[in-house]
Amino acid sequence: MRFADVTGQVIELAAPPRRVISLVPSVTETLFAIGAGASLVGRTRYCVSPDPDVRAIERVGGTKDPDLQRIQALNPDLVLANREENRKPDVEALRARGIPIYVEEPVTVVEGLETVSRLGQMFAVEAAADAIVRRGAQALSDVKARRADLEAQNALKLTPRKSVRPRVVAFIWKDPWMVVGSRTFMGDMIETLGGEHLFRSAAQRYFTVEPDEVAAANPDILLFPDEPYAFSEPDLNFWLERFPALSAVRHSRLRPCSGQDLAWYGARIPGALARLQPAVAW
Repeated sequence: MRFADVTGQVIELAAPPRRVISLVPSVTETLFAIGAGASLVGRTRYCVSPDPDVRAIERVGGTKDPDLQRIQALNPDLVLANREENRKPDVEALRARGIPIYVEEPVTVVEGLETVSRLGQMFAVEAAADAIVRRGAQALSDVKARRADLEAQNALKLTPRKSVRPRVVAFIWKDPWMVVGSRTFMGDMIETLGGEHLFRSAAQRYFTVEPDEVAAANPDILLFPDEPYAFSEPDLNFWLERFPALSAVRHSRLRPCSGQDLAWYGARIPGALARLQPAVAW
């Protein structure tokens, strides 16, 4: 089988890989979910799910600082990487050492489900992968139906909302404040769930923003995922105290949420769509 990745490279697999290193936490989780976890011989320190299963797999550094010598010593027949999460110099260094590496970069929920299908093909576990994709398709259908119901209900109100889609800003960091921008899986997750991702047309995928800029956009919902930065109560209080007129503040819509559910593509998607729905709802 031949698989072309997002960097234009093609890998050929004569048989399902048996010695795999995953440099992507969501891919590690997905391999276990489709029954291919036994093929893993290496993972990053951020590959923490499913616990405790992953604990038996050797760690090979982080997503940004993998131990290239250790990866080579493990003699993998395939390394799985992500263009956003992993550094290009590390990918090129592994290829220079003759190590097969497959790089992907899903930026939509649908592409995240396609990753599950592709891994199912690579590891000859199509049935398990297809079952997850079917659950994801059903979850997407449910989300679409809920949005249609909201639109119908809104049309019957004496004073309907201008839009049934709440305007959402998702933070990823503080000091400085940073938000989700364009062409990201997180942004598409927000849109898929029925929110209007306010910074979807930004020039950058993630960028620094001044609090006053966020206030000027007047979002209806502020999302505070628990990773990569662990937001705490004082962070929410900053917005409550400084911007009392903000729509999200006035209507108590400062919402912590799971960073894994918001950012991890793959097998997590069907459950994440259900768990995140309240965070992106009026």
